[in-house]
Amino acid sequence: MNRLSTALAVLGLGALGTGLLPGAVAAEPSIEPRPTTIRLERLERGADAGAPYVEGRRIVDGPRSTRVRGQQLRLLGTRPDGRYVVVVHRDGRAQVRAVTPGKGSRKILPVYEQETATLSGDGTTLVTALYRYRMGHTVLRAYDSTGGERLGLRKRKGYEVVLDADPTTVVHSGDRGPVVAWDLTTDSGRRISARPGYAADLANDRLGVLTKDPYEGGCSVVSPISDPATTLWRSCEERVVRFSPDGSHLATVHLLNDGLGPSEVWVRTVGGELTGRYRVRSGYFTQIFFEDADTLLLDTSTEEATAAVRCTDGDCELASDLGPGEQP
Repeated sequence: MNRLSTALAVLGLGALGTGLLPGAVAAEPSIEPRPTTIRLERLERGADAGAPYVEGRRIVDGPRSTRVRGQQLRLLGTRPDGRYVVVVHRDGRAQVRAVTPGKGSRKILPVYEQETATLSGDGTTLVTALYRYRMGHTVLRAYDSTGGERLGLRKRKGYEVVLDADPTTVVHSGDRGPVVAWDLTTDSGRRISARPGYAADLANDRLGVLTKDPYEGGCSVVSPISDPATTLWRSCEERVVRFSPDGSHLATVHLLNDGLGPSEVWVRTVGGELTGRYRVRSGYFTQIFFEDADTLLLDTSTEEATAAVRCTDGDCELASDLGPGEQP
């Protein structure tokens, strides 16, 4: 895998009505507001988080907590039937499982150690990607998230990442582009953008691409999937990690952020206006997601404590009880 492939893999970490905004790009403000520093022990307790999140080996969803047997639990999302879809290691192997809230889980399919799994924004479609080093290609497989029935298979030369999916379409991108919409009903591909993509939201018509290798001055551009030539926001310092549920806001981090998780995150409108900037000292954010159009939920970990934090317009509160810290 080359350097841009590695950058795309980092950017992909992570898995979004279609009102298009004007094409003019709002310039990034020259003076940004002071960041809000999150100190978990000083925050007041607010309402429980309105979206499920992982706490150790449990999925916490409001007042309900569901334990999942296994290790390295990762929540992909929620199916339309209310079951959580997770990747978990059990018996020495990685599996995608459907977890019934408050009850047990059922295996949907096994995955290889190096295989990534992405759940579509609507929870209906599960897509895996496995890069085969010796053969130099990526195998993409799409499944129905309920029964695990395979919907399609593609082999693409080079390293590919899955950006989003829905019941009929998978959006994926190569390390040097292009961004392709794979039609599962016809097993055909349609080029969306020649640039390498790193984020997409089919439901809200949003696409994030890189102008070139970010290690060599590449920038991040957000545009409509339906009109990739129209730039909604551009930054040479930040990249998108989440689109809000209605596509109106972006959660962004430093363009080349890597490691356990970022220690700083911005919230912007899709046109670039900064509405919040949050950071944590001696810690990092393990998960970043939106509770609603402009309210951010940050799964926060420090040496002293862990908790889910809710932030809006520069103000933050606890959205969970404090848990034990992670000692170095």
